[in-house]
Amino acid sequence: MSSPIPWILGAGVVAGAAWAWSQSGGAVPAGQPGRYFTWGELTRSGEAERLGYSNEPTADHYRRLGLLVVRVLDPLRASLGRPVSVTSGYRSVAVNQAIGGADASQHMTGEAVDIKVSGLSAIELARKVYDMQLPYDQLIWYAPERGGHVHISHAADRAPRRDLRHAPASGGYPSFSFGGLNA
Repeated sequence: MSSPIPWILGAGVVAGAAWAWSQSGGAVPAGQPGRYFTWGELTRSGEAERLGYSNEPTADHYRRLGLLVVRVLDPLRASLGRPVSVTSGYRSVAVNQAIGGADASQHMTGEAVDIKVSGLSAIELARKVYDMQLPYDQLIWYAPERGGHVHISHAADRAPRRDLRHAPASGGYPSFSFGGLNA
């Protein structure tokens, strides 16, 4: 089966892509990264716009976002049969710092998104990702008091950790398991 994004060739290599120009003048791979998602929804940042910060991914960030879409997000969307909303995708270092993101956030490498699906709670959505055995690196379901979303990441160039966590209202990120299993 061929990839819907033929320009993803390997670690750090983006070739053969048709490129378009973003409003800020940076290169963006033409088209969309998969069947259901657009580059815009994966890179848009209201906070960056509000603060006047650049949130322009590099070619390698686009490659990693594309792999996240093809390997995780598109299969999830197809299985659910309904839209998956990206609430946070790629973040530049400055944007990540401005919103108080983790110092080593995979959002900054193009390997993570926060998502919601109408009609599913965060734990129900996380359980679906888990049950599908998608190649997530880290999966965190957030309590409604902390946003009620699911953070999902994909490791583009290494084996996934399969790190499953919960972000309870009381704070922190304790390990979590479905049915006593964490992988």
